[in-house]
Amino acid sequence: MSQRIKSTVEVLVGIIFIFGYLWLISPLYHQWVKVFSAIPIFLFFIYSNYINKKSLKDLGFRLDNWYDSFKILLIFTSIAIPVLYVLWHLFFPVNNYFYRDSLFWNKLFTYPFWALFQQYIFLAFFFMCYRDIFFPHTNMAIFISALTFSMIHIPTPPLILFGFAAGIIWSGTYSKFPNLFTIAISHAILGIFCSNILLVYSMIGPDADIGRWSKEQAPVYANIESINSIMPQKKKWQVNINQKENMVLVGGWIASPNKIKNIQISFGGKDYSVHCGAKREDVAAYFNNPDYLYSGFNANIPISDFSLGYHKLFLKIYLEGELFYHSPGQRIWVRIQ
Repeated sequence: MSQRIKSTVEVLVGIIFIFGYLWLISPLYHQWVKVFSAIPIFLFFIYSNYINKKSLKDLGFRLDNWYDSFKILLIFTSIAIPVLYVLWHLFFPVNNYFYRDSLFWNKLFTYPFWALFQQYIFLAFFFMCYRDIFFPHTNMAIFISALTFSMIHIPTPPLILFGFAAGIIWSGTYSKFPNLFTIAISHAILGIFCSNILLVYSMIGPDADIGRWSKEQAPVYANIESINSIMPQKKKWQVNINQKENMVLVGGWIASPNKIKNIQISFGGKDYSVHCGAKREDVAAYFNNPDYLYSGFNANIPISDFSLGYHKLFLKIYLEGELFYHSPGQRIWVRIQ
């Protein structure tokens, strides 16, 4: 088997593993399933480099060329930050007080390791394979590598765009000066900048809101209060329901100063209509807003639509005049047993 065919097969397997994990494994309830599924996937990438006789230095775990790589990435990162800030500020809110957030400081120390892991996969594996496939056309390998990196961030538009643009620079730099450390630092700086200062919406996979750009949305207040008369506990968003019950009964309230166009409940990947308009004097009193008096809702979902196991439940709220919907962060796992 030629190296080109071998690399093509490895790329296809790698893409199946990555997308399969993000779209099928990551949304599951059990954490141990996610961990044990990730181990063989990561070992596949390591084994691929091993059988292709790629040394750590070949892969970019080196310091002898750090300065050449650093110069390029310093210019790119220094230009990207103010340009992105100005453009983003024209359309979306930004967080100028990021330094007050403990999450920012935590990310500052942990995100570089996550960035290094990502760059190992997308440069030391995918780019290396693409270079073998498209040899001697290195520019095509750079382009396809950046495209692969951006497509992993489906369906979130800003991450797709930013990932492709940055992927071109990172892949191009890596092709000349393979150094994963400097690229990981650039990735970490831009990643923290986008998520904590620009407030770029960073969810990917099936749980992401298609078309959402910013973490800041129009104000929507909502609460799922009960499922089959069971009150979800805030520390553990899990509700157990017996399969013998005919319906999944969901109740709560939704209020917004913006006009609400439509409300749905996503349960197990399926959308169900919500009956709105129940009287909620407590909600109106809490917000001191009489417009929220009829903010209660309920939904009846046939339990026969679902198999045994865990199913994710959350609200979808479509606002009048908004291009895309707003989905509050409350997500509950319902276990049918």
